[in-house]
Amino acid sequence: MDDIFCSVRVFNNGNEQKVKAMIDTGNLLKDPITNSPVIIVEKSSLNNILPKEILDNTQKIINGEYEFDEKDFKYASRFRVLPFSSLGKQNGMLLGFKVDKIEVEINNEEITRDDVIIGIYDKKLSNKSQYECLIGLNIT
Repeated sequence: MDDIFCSVRVFNNGNEQKVKAMIDTGNLLKDPITNSPVIIVEKSSLNNILPKEILDNTQKIINGEYEFDEKDFKYASRFRVLPFSSLGKQNGMLLGFKVDKIEVEINNEEITRDDVIIGIYDKKLSNKSQYECLIGLNIT
């Protein structure tokens, strides 16, 4: 099966970021509390959505070692710690963030979702930089 690519626009607090995405049939990740679907986005692609100070401290947020200051406190309630397993990592933890909405453009069709969690990924998803986001079939 060939890889299927699409475009995703992420919206949060009046800001927007467009990312290239690949549909990952193995991405079945959901927020265990709300059952919301999770898409994985490279941290470096979220600069328009979240403050640099927060993006630079994702591991501290996961560990409960980060104190939100007054200007960033509005983000605190939107974070989730997401347990995951993958081929290379058993019992992993990923920082998730509830965004206002996403718009997925695939096959000349636009799908809007307001129940999606962004899983913030610290590394590159594609060696050739073909995409910076993974979405599951539960989004499309």
